Parts: sequence; structure tokens; C-alpha cells
Amino acid sequence: MKKTFCLTIFLVFAFSLNVSAQGLLGSLLGGGQETKKKIRVQFVEGDEEAAEEILLVRIRGVIHETDEDESNPFKAGKDMIEELKKDLEAARKRKAIKAILLEINSPGGEVTASDVIYHQINKLREQTGKPVVALIGTMGASGAYYVACAADRIMAHPTSIIGSIGVLMQALNVQQLAEKVGLKAITLKSDKTPMKDVLSPFKELSEEEKSMLMQIINGIYDRFIDIVASSRKLDREAVIKLADGGIYTAQKAKDNGLVDAIGYREEAMEEACKLAKIETAALVKRVTRKSFSEVWSELSSVNSDLPALFGKLQTTLKFGSTPTLMFR
Repeated sequence: MKKTFCLTIFLVFAFSLNVSAQGLLGSLLGGGQETKKKIRVQFVEGDEEAAEEILLVRIRGVIHETDEDESNPFKAGKDMIEELKKDLEAARKRKAIKAILLEINSPGGEVTASDVIYHQINKLREQTGKPVVALIGTMGASGAYYVACAADRIMAHPTSIIGSIGVLMQALNVQQLAEKVGLKAITLKSDKTPMKDVLSPFKELSEEEKSMLMQIINGIYDRFIDIVASSRKLDREAVIKLADGGIYTAQKAKDNGLVDAIGYREEAMEEACKLAKIETAALVKRVTRKSFSEVWSELSSVNSDLPALFGKLQTTLKFGSTPTLMFR
């Protein structure tokens, strides 16, 4: 046991030294720029013999931007936005890729992260002319639907939950609890910044503070409405009636113009081929050489659910402890 542990530590240490040496050598020889990597893809399904490809891109789970220290080799998980950018860059550079199938299964998430993903997909369509078909899985709500609006076509599974168009901001208030247990918060702020401690958990929200926050929330809500109305070619007032935060079945969403069709991956691929003006295609996904952090994450989760549990706890604490604007 002791020998195995020592060997593991030695390998980790050796790997770290090797990565550092490679990074230093690359900086000296290449001016700090990464060497050009060949884009590799893996067949998923469809016509394996086809020359044309459709790239599979997935948006899963709560939409957020990871703020972990990139220098930490033991970090688990991937940055959703960075992975998306790599996928879209592959679609940009690989000539065989003629369209993108964007599979979405998410309850939404951070406002800015959702908007960045929407922007990146929209930019790819404008720059390359390659069509994007979004296929909503179990859920495509709030920020996830915001992202779907960047696609040329939106499809949904028969059992999908869609909608929840709106903006949310939440914060905890523990003022009464603190008083009961004898806790008292001391806040010092300059005379000219009376709203500096807005949404403090130790005081009630004033009318002035509420008015300020509502202006922000309503402004972002208006942007959401404009994006849905523009992408779905719907009357703005009609979208407002739908955008009360409620959710819809796939059929109801189709009836209201929020999605184009109901179907499965096969139908979504057929729609992508039609938009790309090709007869058939192979569905592929981007593959890369795994980083040490990704290998570490996979090894850690082979016989344990702890990494997943820690990830859930981290997300809960992140979105529950600080006021955050959410499409969720």
C-alpha cells in the first residue's frame, strides 16, 4: 500500500515537472503560443461513409462560467464556455463539418454566461453560414431557451419542458434569525454610497434599493423578450404574454411558436442536412487529448460519487450564498 502511494505521488510530481518544462520550452521557442493542433472528431451515428459531417455540441446542466484556478492541475470538471468555444472553433476550421446539432438539456443558469453562449453560436452562423439546429432534451428552460434562440431551427423531444422565460434574482435574509441568536452585523459605508450593502442578509430591502434592482431585472427581461421575438419571428406583445416565467410542454411550445418541430435526433439531423443542402452526413463530436485534470477527474469518480457531490455542493453554495442574476 505504501509503495503504491509513493509511486502515485512520484508520477504526479513527474507529470507536473514535465508540463512545466514543456510550457517553458514552448514559451522560449514559440513566443508563448500553443502549437497548432489538428482537429480530431469521433463518429457518433448517422452515415459513417458520408464525406460531410454534422458536429454534435452539448449544453448540459446549469449554465455558468467556471471560475476555478486554471493553474490547479487537480481541478475537476470543464469550463462550459471554453468547451463550447473549442467546439465552435472546430466547426469553423474543419471543412467537412457542414452544420451543428446543438443538444440542450438545462434548467438555465447565469444571465451573462447564457448570453455569451448565445453570442458565440450566433457569431459562428454569421461568419461561416453553417446552420445550427437546436434539439431540446428533458428541459430547455430560461437561459437554456435563450441559448436555443441562437439556432436556425429549434426542435424538442415529445416530453421536453420548455420556456420559463424571465429573470430571477434571489438572496437570503437572516435578520430575524440573527436577532434571535444574538448576532449583529456591523456595516460601514461611505455617506455617498447608501446602497453599497444592497441585498445584505442582515437588513430589509428598502424601496429605493428594490426600485434600483427592478430596473436592472426588467432591462435584462426586455433583452430576453427582444431576442425571442427576433429569432422566432414573433410579435413582441405575443412573446410577453408567453414570458410570464411559466413552462410549456413540447406541443404547447410548438403551438405558440417557441419551437419549430417535435422529434428525435434522427429528425434533427435530417433538418440539419436540409439546411446545409446535403443529402446525408455523419454525426461527429470533437475529441481532444485529455488534460491531466480531466484524467484525474475521471479516475476520482470511478469508484466514488464524492466528486459529483462536491460539484453539486459547490454549485449550490455559489448560487445560494450571493445574489446572482439568473435565467433559471
